[in-house]
Amino acid sequence: MTSTQAGTGPHTELVCLILVNWNGWRDTVECLESCAELTHPRLEIVVVDNGSTDDSVARLRERYPELHLIETRANLGFAAASNVGMHAALTMGADHLWLLNNDTVVDRGALSELLVVMRADPSVGIAGSKIYFADRPETLWFAGGRVSQLSGWALHRGIEEADEGQYEEAAEVDFATGCSLLARARAVASLGPMTEDFFLYWEDVDWCARAHGAGWRVVYAPRSRVWHKVGGSLTSRQRHLHWRYEGRNRLHFYRRHMPWALGWVAMLTPLSALYLVARGRPRDGLALVRGSLDACLGRRGPIRP
Repeated sequence: MTSTQAGTGPHTELVCLILVNWNGWRDTVECLESCAELTHPRLEIVVVDNGSTDDSVARLRERYPELHLIETRANLGFAAASNVGMHAALTMGADHLWLLNNDTVVDRGALSELLVVMRADPSVGIAGSKIYFADRPETLWFAGGRVSQLSGWALHRGIEEADEGQYEEAAEVDFATGCSLLARARAVASLGPMTEDFFLYWEDVDWCARAHGAGWRVVYAPRSRVWHKVGGSLTSRQRHLHWRYEGRNRLHFYRRHMPWALGWVAMLTPLSALYLVARGRPRDGLALVRGSLDACLGRRGPIRP
C-alpha cells in the first residue's frame, strides 16, 4: 500500500511506515486513515499482523486489498514483529523506517517534521515525535525520554502536562518511544534488529541506548505530533502484566547498559512496589516484584498471564 505518490525532488527519500497489529484492526484502520493525509511524497506502509486471533487480517485485506500485510501467525511481541517489518522495509530499499503504534492518529506533517530533523544532521540516527494522550488531545504523553539512574525508570518528559509550548525546542534525548520513532536505514543496518527477548516494553529504550553507543544521535522533534490511545497493548484484565514486564525488563536493561547502577535499581523495586500498594494497586505491586525476580532468574520472552 502506497499512501502518497512518488516524487523526484531532492527530499523524496523512501520512507517505510511499519505498524504492528494485534487484535486491533479498528485502531489500525483509524491510524491508516490519518496516515493517508501525510504530506511526504514517497511512503510505503507495511502492517505486521502479530498473530491476531480476531478477524483483523480479513478486515484489513477487505478494506485495503493492496496493503502490504505480513502475517507472523503467532504473537512474537512488539520487538520481533517490528523486526519483521523492518526487514521488509530494508528489502524495499527504504531510506528511513518509521515505527508507529497502530493505536495512534497522526498530524499530516508528523512524518515530514521528523525528516526535517534527520536532514539537518546526518549523525541523527533516530528521531521521535511529540505525543499526546488521544482522549486528552492537549495533554502531553511524551516530549522526549530520559533514563533516570536515580529512580531506575525510563521517564517521559512532560507526561501529564498541558502543552503550553514548554517543549518546543528540538533536543537530544536518551530515547524515543517506539510509539512514533523514525530511524535512518543506515543506522538500522549498523545497529541490527531490536532485542526480541524484551518482548514488550524497554525494547525501544535498549535500541536507543545501542544507537548512542554506536555514535548515533537520538533527537526529539517537537513539531511532529501524534495522538496515542495509551494502554492498548494489554487488556484491562492483564494490566498487571505491564508491571511485571517493567520489573523484569528494566533490570535486563541496566545489566546490559549501566551495570554500575543495577544493584541500586534492584533495591528500589520494593519501594516502588510499596508505592503501588499504597495507591490501592496491590496486584500491580506484586507483579513488579515478580518481574524483578524473573530478571534475577534470567527469564526472558513472553510472560504468560
